[in-house]
Amino acid sequence: MRNIQLASFSLIPASLGVSKDWEVVNELGFFSGYHFSTWCAIFLGSGGGLLVALVVKYADNVLKGFATSVSIVLSSVLSVFIFSFVPR
Repeated sequence: MRNIQLASFSLIPASLGVSKDWEVVNELGFFSGYHFSTWCAIFLGSGGGLLVALVVKYADNVLKGFATSVSIVLSSVLSVFIFSFVPR
């Protein structure tokens, strides 16, 4: 019930955005212009949220903090190799 209450606050700005481009949404559909990268970002965000919910449910907050720290370090190290990032 709490999630529904929290999500209801996002309906106002979302409906304002859709009403601004109502002709385009009505003609082409709500998901027009969504590319593969957009869908990847949506699924990664939702998957990450579900993963955090599972960790919090079946583990404790200390483990969640440890996993977050490891993910930050791992993404930093991988960005050096994948994107040829040079830290200064």
